[in-house]
Amino acid sequence: MEDSSLPSITINGTRLHAELRGDPAKPLLVVLHGGPGADYRSLLPLAERIDGYSLTDHYRILFWDQRGAGLSQRHEKDVLTIDQYDADLLALVDRFAPGQRVTLLGQSWGGMYGTSFINRHPERVREAIFIESGPLRGSTYERIKGDLFDLNLLREWLNDFAWSAQFFSADDHVRLDYQLTIGARDHQPRNNSRRGPSAEPAWRNGAKAARYLQEDGQDAAGKFNYDFTTNLQAFTGRVLLIAGARSEVLGVPLQEEQRPLYRNAALKVVPGGGHDVHWTHTAQVMAEIRAFLAASVAGGAQ
Repeated sequence: MEDSSLPSITINGTRLHAELRGDPAKPLLVVLHGGPGADYRSLLPLAERIDGYSLTDHYRILFWDQRGAGLSQRHEKDVLTIDQYDADLLALVDRFAPGQRVTLLGQSWGGMYGTSFINRHPERVREAIFIESGPLRGSTYERIKGDLFDLNLLREWLNDFAWSAQFFSADDHVRLDYQLTIGARDHQPRNNSRRGPSAEPAWRNGAKAARYLQEDGQDAAGKFNYDFTTNLQAFTGRVLLIAGARSEVLGVPLQEEQRPLYRNAALKVVPGGGHDVHWTHTAQVMAEIRAFLAASVAGGAQ
């Protein structure tokens, strides 16, 4: 909000960090980053030209940081809800692809978000690509959450997270976001994501978005009870699921389990990839996406 030079879009009373790439006359592909609360920085390579191909050859691509996330405007709990996120995505689709179906490309939480949108608006989506999507049902999240996060009290990341609280109070968005970044770095070791200088990059986490979006999918006792699949069989479009072979919790087993929840979905596995497969194995991921979208391009996107 302090940097007027950042590209942005204003919708539904919020300012979103966003950029459009490609010809406005081409069909729209909307990118949905992970989190909740993360940003689209590590997904930008998917728009580059790789092996002679770029998504911009056939699509106009919308990158954007979701409400309260990344470099977008911060908000409080009342507008950090699944319903509001759905309204934001619908507003973007209506603005940039009025009367048309769009293609969705989501990673991790972005796959959950995109599936929720399809569940509510199957007529607005042509096809979808979801990379390492998170659990589509709260019951699944409850079953795997013990494997997803490393909460061993002797772990260094947890010590760093607790230690930082001695020096600053998480009493505003800046401090909350910074502390989340400390905790988010190493708390999911079974993702087998790359570490060090070449790790998946990010601009900034949105701590309140991360917290309240999750709480909105829970009951009063804190148990996840959301379900993004209640109307999913009404969607007849194709879905491509991509998993990293080394991603232990959100990888192949989960994607195989969730594939039948869609009416027409295929799963492709990238050897050697972890949860950050889109960053570490971009060329392989793009090869799968290119093959999947070839049928749409040949048939003419509408």
